[in-house]
Amino acid sequence: MEINYNIISLIDTLGLLQGLILGILLIVINRKKNKSTLFLGFFIIAYALDLLPVILDDLGVLDHYPEYILLPFKFTWLLYPLFYIYVQQVSIFSNHKKSYKTLIPGILILITGIIIFFQPLEVKKEIEDSLWYELLDVLGIFYSIGIGILTIKWIKKHIAELKNQYASVEYKVLQWARVFVFIGLIFTTTFIISAFFDDNYYFELIISIINVVLLYWVSMRGILQQNIALLFSSPENNTATEKQISSSENSQKLLEKINDFIVNNSIFIKPDLTILDISEGINVHPKRISRVINANLNQNFNTYINSFRIEKAKRLLNSETVNNLSIEGIGKEVGFQSKSTFYDAFKKVTGTTPSRYKSQ
Repeated sequence: MEINYNIISLIDTLGLLQGLILGILLIVINRKKNKSTLFLGFFIIAYALDLLPVILDDLGVLDHYPEYILLPFKFTWLLYPLFYIYVQQVSIFSNHKKSYKTLIPGILILITGIIIFFQPLEVKKEIEDSLWYELLDVLGIFYSIGIGILTIKWIKKHIAELKNQYASVEYKVLQWARVFVFIGLIFTTTFIISAFFDDNYYFELIISIINVVLLYWVSMRGILQQNIALLFSSPENNTATEKQISSSENSQKLLEKINDFIVNNSIFIKPDLTILDISEGINVHPKRISRVINANLNQNFNTYINSFRIEKAKRLLNSETVNNLSIEGIGKEVGFQSKSTFYDAFKKVTGTTPSRYKSQ
């Protein structure tokens, strides 16, 4: 048998192997039975196996062994739902009900694919050439787009709640997951458009390279990503708390109490500060603190704490006694965990960068 070796199939094979190894490792070493890690492992394996039919076709294997056509490794209906549930598991809302139902279409398609694979070759060829088989692929693409949009909405909701509970949100916002979904949606749209044009070698080469890079990148980021803890849940049935919050007089007094505690204890410089630290310090439910800040200042907890940090940073930048500190050093001095978050927060409040502010 003469195999048609080419650079595209080589790149795809590399992606297949690395995906299988990383995915299996994630599942095998999942000693703590962490469901988010488990779903990430299944997602990576499915992502990798999705390349196998393409590899066999590129190598010309299917020309010599046609019985391997319609391998049940087309996971158009399953990839996005697996990643969606992974995001739900790892997010701040991990205790909420998961969307396991989104897996049902993909599982049914997988079972159907396995049954079809063991049919006689003539039947498989007839199915492959049928209109309904092509239509199923198109519907799978649109289903993936829908689940991708749901994933982005979930991450957006996650970020909003995260900033109401944490002063520092770096490495917690799941920005990498949102970027991955955005790229995936662009890819999916590109595939729909490319179906109307002739195959292009360089286009397929670029797609293969990006696919392998994405597979490795999402695997590494997912492995490093830790579950984000929900610090408090909403006391939905606590009518007394609601009445207290609705009173403008009580709200203003509580806000002054929060301000005094933060300023007097300089607690805002704590890098890993959370709303629970404030709650324990003044003995008030964290949800009440969050709502008072939201209602009176139109800010989330993250922005509120950053305002104290920026004010101190401005004083330090204007002081001659801290000339030995770098801009990054000043950022860490006031509680920011990195130079980039310091710069972003400073510019958001002052409209300029720390460096320009200092030189004024």
